[in-house]
Amino acid sequence: MKAYRKKKKYLQTESIVLKVYDFGEADRIFTLLSPSNGIIRAVAKGIRKPKSRMGGHIDIMSKVNAYISIGENLSNLSQVEIIDNYTLLKKDLSIISIGFYLLELCEKFSVENDPNNDIYQHLSFTLDLLLLSANKNLLIRWFEINLLVISGFLPELYTCLISGEKLNEGDHLFSSINGGLVDKKYATSTDNYILMNKNSIKALRFLSNNLWSSVEKIKFPNNSLENLRIVMRKYIQTITNTQINSEKFLSKVN
Repeated sequence: MKAYRKKKKYLQTESIVLKVYDFGEADRIFTLLSPSNGIIRAVAKGIRKPKSRMGGHIDIMSKVNAYISIGENLSNLSQVEIIDNYTLLKKDLSIISIGFYLLELCEKFSVENDPNNDIYQHLSFTLDLLLLSANKNLLIRWFEINLLVISGFLPELYTCLISGEKLNEGDHLFSSINGGLVDKKYATSTDNYILMNKNSIKALRFLSNNLWSSVEKIKFPNNSLENLRIVMRKYIQTITNTQINSEKFLSKVN
């Protein structure tokens, strides 16, 4: 009796390279983010050899058309066609630090075999904006907040998490552990809150409910954006239960 051999599954997909690392003597493993399959981890065999056709064409933060043979544990990347290598973006240290941060966040919030991966479109759209946007700090905050929206982790912004009462306009406390705002009069001693002023709360609500085309027209106070940066950093670390390594690099060069 002939042994049954499972038919290989081949995939052709647009994708963005989130991570690259060497494997063995001549191979590389790529972490790809795709619109219809989520995260794909694939090995490009022999890519580090001088005569490899793919060697000089695919790198981190490249948008590619990838041809992949799907495996049970690790897929095989057989061919790539470059769509956008973001060359101008990679020439600016400040901008590329933002790009690395966006890539790492997308990897943290993405999963494998996700047929409806809106995170891919969110990342692709934001990478295209990086060179064009005049207010990059605002763009980062908008990206973070809408990544939370897409992933289902948007914090509670209108109701006190402890009392269940609608929040009045004013300053409130943000709880990363519970995921949202708490009225100061209901604060407990067991939570490590971050104070949010009313302008920061208004900014957070606006960014979570509007497209970039509307957001970029608004002049948000710098102290509100800084307040949001602190809140987002703590909340994202709590959700992912890990440090975001590229955030340190981002803070140093921006």
